[in-house]
Amino acid sequence: MSSKIHWQKNCAKSGVMIRVSASLLLVLLLATACSTSRMGRFNEQEQANLVVRYYTDDTSYVLKPAKTDGTFLAILNKDAVLDVAKQQPGRELAVVILIHYRAQSEGDSVRQNWVKLLKEVGYQRVVFLRASGSMQINGLPVLAGGG
Repeated sequence: MSSKIHWQKNCAKSGVMIRVSASLLLVLLLATACSTSRMGRFNEQEQANLVVRYYTDDTSYVLKPAKTDGTFLAILNKDAVLDVAKQQPGRELAVVILIHYRAQSEGDSVRQNWVKLLKEVGYQRVVFLRASGSMQINGLPVLAGGG
């Protein structure tokens, strides 16, 4: 008889653990869904006049129009990127793809600087995207728009 009671106690503990785990999973799923709904996905690659993948002031790639060195994308500093930006006949949309910054202030500073520079050369909109491991542009998460 005591083994039956022991089994029932273990079963009750397992049931509580399952309910708690399921509740935590639900909270996690809701939190993830809420965070991703705020961050849209980019789908204006064709409309973009300029697309830059920025790493540092000394290391950027211009993906549109593609600036290459032979078969590879050319590594450009910020001044060279701005020279390319100035050469574009259309200046409606500039896209800057950014890496993840540990400090929010660093990312904010980089975005503010790019908005200032690109607006000065005539771009109407500046959109920032979160970089991924591939060179695909459409589908990247939108970080912020510069207007």
